[in-house]
Amino acid sequence: MSGPPRWPVHPAPTDGEALSSWLRRIAGCYGTDTEHLGDDIGYKLGAGDLDDIDMAPRPGMIEVLAERTGVAPARLRQMSVAGWVPWLLDDMDPGTDGFATYTRQLSVLRPAGKHKARLVPSWRPWLPDRLPARGCPECVAATPSPHPYQLLWAIPIVFSCPAHGCWLEATLAARSYFGMWDFDRPAPRPAPQQILTLDQRTQHAFALGHVDLPRRRVNAGIWFRLLRTVIDELSCPLSENRPSDTGTIRQIWKEAGYPARDGQGLWRPYEQQPETVQRHTMEAAAAAIALLEAGTVTGRGTHASLFLPEPYREIDNGKPAKENPQEKAVYPKPLRQALEEAIQASREDPAEAQALYNFALIGCRTPESVTRLRADFAELGIPLETMSPISTHASFA
Repeated sequence: MSGPPRWPVHPAPTDGEALSSWLRRIAGCYGTDTEHLGDDIGYKLGAGDLDDIDMAPRPGMIEVLAERTGVAPARLRQMSVAGWVPWLLDDMDPGTDGFATYTRQLSVLRPAGKHKARLVPSWRPWLPDRLPARGCPECVAATPSPHPYQLLWAIPIVFSCPAHGCWLEATLAARSYFGMWDFDRPAPRPAPQQILTLDQRTQHAFALGHVDLPRRRVNAGIWFRLLRTVIDELSCPLSENRPSDTGTIRQIWKEAGYPARDGQGLWRPYEQQPETVQRHTMEAAAAAIALLEAGTVTGRGTHASLFLPEPYREIDNGKPAKENPQEKAVYPKPLRQALEEAIQASREDPAEAQALYNFALIGCRTPESVTRLRADFAELGIPLETMSPISTHASFA
């Protein structure tokens, strides 16, 4: 057999582990460090390089690691942020209209199309300039050194460990290093149930590729964008909202235990906020979703209904229903009539067209189904020129 030999003994990657963490554990298994391990596979793996490969491994590295370890390339790709394109983000290279494409195609708390346009150069969803170094004290205590480090701990899309019911804590060292904790591990701090429920859903999105909401199951791509939309709606200046929406947003922040927008003056995207503000904002998002699902607040966005339970349907007893002429007047309009009215409104109003398209797009599962949907809209005479479709990748199950 030609080519370099496989490593005969290596620890298997744990579920959700970051690539840098796994390479450190492999190096520890052989009594060496990652820099020498990198020499063996032909890639530089210094301390700064490990930070980079958790974002995006260098070209060819995944294939080399797969050959040397026998771990499937698909699993290795998901150990870095780049492996979550196009689910977590549309592209690793920031686009000029990326912010609007990601955060404004869905709507939950505010009506669709009622947002102030914002151009945020070099923006990528969920990713700050430097990934945080955090971990669950209980997860780390349950593993031998060198401890596995989960990729999700490095992305400010979760702030707690639902398995142990506690907040993530700063490691006080470089990411995936827990040397300080071996001597002085922080005591676990209980996290509120609302944030644990929210983070559990996000972890399911990463682990299973979907999230079960009260109304239906959505795939991971929709969930990540839905959550980021709620954060954007909670973070915008209150002066940009209608009075009724302002009251709802103030109520949500009060439920989370913080002043509106966490007292921030100037607007900055979530990814550029201090970590404390990010955590408070995520707590507000958790409160918003809990209040929506309880029916305590009403979201006026197109997709707020995803957080509502299925309406009660009386079980048919099998007997033919008796017709009551007096009740006909209160029956809702037939579905066909409502659909025809929605189509006609979409022909005349771009905002109505966008809302109808976004709703229909939720049911698409493949690129071909999106193509058919756009062809149907064109055949119905609904203009597509002014429409900004949600990233088609984000709609596939």
